[in-house]
Amino acid sequence: MNTSHTIARLGDIASIRQGHPFRGAIRAAEDGSVRVIQLKNVGVNGMDDVHELMRTHLSNRKAPDWVKDGDVVLAARGSRPVAALLTHPPENTVCSPHLYVIRVADLARTLPAFIAWQLNQSSAREHLHRQSAGSRQQSLRKKSVEDLRMRLPPLLHQQRIVTIARAALLERSHCEQLIAARTEEVSRYAERLLRGVST
Repeated sequence: MNTSHTIARLGDIASIRQGHPFRGAIRAAEDGSVRVIQLKNVGVNGMDDVHELMRTHLSNRKAPDWVKDGDVVLAARGSRPVAALLTHPPENTVCSPHLYVIRVADLARTLPAFIAWQLNQSSAREHLHRQSAGSRQQSLRKKSVEDLRMRLPPLLHQQRIVTIARAALLERSHCEQLIAARTEEVSRYAERLLRGVST
């Protein structure tokens, strides 16, 4: 079995840009025609429900760079540079300027889901964390993201890794749900016992 892989700069296999240049705070608008992905929407388990994103209006004259299916978003601020894959985002959706949008150039050689997975591995996170600027509110430079070395095995191996990672994530989610349900059950049982003792 051929297990060879190549190593490439992320900036050589994908375009990398910051999110939409909002001026000041992003104002929510229930009737807004634009949805915004913010830092709080990106976590270790991926993206929140994209249909529940904040809505707003855009006043910029420049045409926005809408996100697309298969884009990868990476937190540009914070202590942990978390990445997430966008899957069928709604139309007219942008990212806040505190996120980088990574778009793979050659889908025949590189899976966006594999890039998102690799960005979330400890080696990539530690490298990006070391390259972050600032002490209190760390900021990730675009060049640091571009220069990140990515290991690219054959496409079939990328798909296998992504499949295994998704299965593990689903299993973790189920375990967390079971733990939460069990904790609630114990709390209710303990409350009944305590009420019985007090009476």
